[in-house]
Amino acid sequence: MQDRIEKTQTGSQAQRDPVVEAYKRDVDRSPLRENLRRSPTERVANLAALQRLAKEAQRAGRFRQAPH
Repeated sequence: MQDRIEKTQTGSQAQRDPVVEAYKRDVDRSPLRENLRRSPTERVANLAALQRLAKEAQRAGRFRQAPH
């Protein structure tokens, strides 16, 4: 692993893992890039909003599953 890091840092191309390349083909990385453009404060705020949404969805699921 260290050897691959050193090769990448020196500018020579490290050998690509064909399994990783196959998975990357099917992954949309644009949301990751978009998130990295945000400031750390914005990322934390988005995470907090996502956690609130998850809690609300969890509560809604519990309410729906209550016996009638």
